[in-house]
Amino acid sequence: MELSARKKQILKSVVDSYIQTGEPVGSKYLTEKSDLSVSSATVRNEMNELERMGYLAQPHASSGRVPTAEGYRTYVNSLMEQYLLTLEELEVLNDVFSSKVSEIGKLMEKASHVISEMTNYTSFAVIRPSGSAAKRFETVRIDENSFLLIMICTDGSIRNRHVKMKTEVTADMLKSITYALNETLSGACSDQVTLQSVLEFEEKLGDYSYTAAAILRVIYDMLNSTDTEKVHIDGVTKLLSYPEFSDVGKAKDAIAVLEDRKDFAEKVFSHSKDDKSLSVYFGDDSGVGELSDAGIVLQPITVGGRTVGAIGVMGPRRMDYKKVIASLKYFVNNIGKEFEGDQDSNGRKETGEEPGESGGTERFGADVAGGNKDS
Repeated sequence: MELSARKKQILKSVVDSYIQTGEPVGSKYLTEKSDLSVSSATVRNEMNELERMGYLAQPHASSGRVPTAEGYRTYVNSLMEQYLLTLEELEVLNDVFSSKVSEIGKLMEKASHVISEMTNYTSFAVIRPSGSAAKRFETVRIDENSFLLIMICTDGSIRNRHVKMKTEVTADMLKSITYALNETLSGACSDQVTLQSVLEFEEKLGDYSYTAAAILRVIYDMLNSTDTEKVHIDGVTKLLSYPEFSDVGKAKDAIAVLEDRKDFAEKVFSHSKDDKSLSVYFGDDSGVGELSDAGIVLQPITVGGRTVGAIGVMGPRRMDYKKVIASLKYFVNNIGKEFEGDQDSNGRKETGEEPGESGGTERFGADVAGGNKDS
């Protein structure tokens, strides 16, 4: 059944009030505090209808109403006002892009922390395996029997290992190892280290071919070191500051879910609409039963046509969705500006310009999915 304009206005007012106060909303309160130009009795009748239709619920017989999952869903999809980030919030988010971080995963982790602090909710970043390849190798002598092997990857990350040798490490040896690695393994992923490339590597080493086996074991370990999905979570204890999680049992359940980070991310992702669109879950929508009193906003991040991960926020079901969504969309829109066009195939910024150099105020007014500024 289509909601009338008045029912939409009342539903929006109930959700806004409940998000702000955390208390069930009554008809008298709405009449006094909102701009509804109808009587308290009319508001009460409309709220009864909204409850019958499944948009509102009454926790106790004598209490006001609270939004249901369907009420929140309707609010987010069509009733929620657009949230304009304040200058202070914009400055905080822009600082993420001016932090001279050229690796997307690190940037997502930093943004997750900032958004958690800004919204006072729990946030998370899911960084998918990059399938990154070795872009360049370097070596640095440590002492007479060891050296540092450095691998710069195509995703912007840098990996290094301390390599110990049974023979003396000389400048000529390191020069040969560096040359052989860059000539034969530059651009290779772990599954591209073939027998042919191994033989070529040994040949390029010349007089130092006896080091090949030890070097290749280290290289294989470095190439495989981050080929698993990583889940970064910030502000877990922030959940405990909300009445919805004041019950010790509920709090323990929620924290236990977040501790199993990969399982949490897998469940949330499995219920998302697709790999690009923002998704909002209300309680059991997430597929995580222990979070029935929570709300989750998930925003996938796509760079160069590839989904590199997602960033999200979890809070009480009555969290401030418009602020959360505006913050996530602002970050995602601008990570695209930083990396699209100026990137290599793994999403690393290749130009000399560091993130955030282009300034910030023109990014003001992040759009909200489903937002309606004049509702």
